[in-house]
Amino acid sequence: MTTPPPPVRTAGDILFGILLLVLEGVLVLIAAFTLGMRGWADSYGPAPAGPPPVDWVPVLVFGAITGGVLLLAWAMLRGGWSWTAGGQFLAAALLGIGTLAFGIQEWARAHPATPGPTAPATPSEAQCVCRSGGGPCECPGG
Repeated sequence: MTTPPPPVRTAGDILFGILLLVLEGVLVLIAAFTLGMRGWADSYGPAPAGPPPVDWVPVLVFGAITGGVLLLAWAMLRGGWSWTAGGQFLAAALLGIGTLAFGIQEWARAHPATPGPTAPATPSEAQCVCRSGGGPCECPGG
């Protein structure tokens, strides 16, 4: 026996997808605000010597939200809510890019680039020795 196809509910599917995106947006804003306040409060403490360690909390928080959105997208796709699933997959892709950006930013902050070789300094007039009598000035190295 075959099962009948699921009923077509495009308008409800789109509205439910928009509702979920708004709720997830609120969740992301709350997480961003909380993590921002955490960083702001840490700025009042004593500065550590050397580069700070990698702060994995933002990466883990946004990674967990991305994972939850992916699970919800998969469940919506299995349930026949194709428009909602498409919006959830799009939101998961954007959250994944944001999570990756947080990870790269934290890694770069904790591992600053070493300064490259510097060009040799040219002698300035303060290093030059000028003798009275109108002769030429003698500069070190040239």
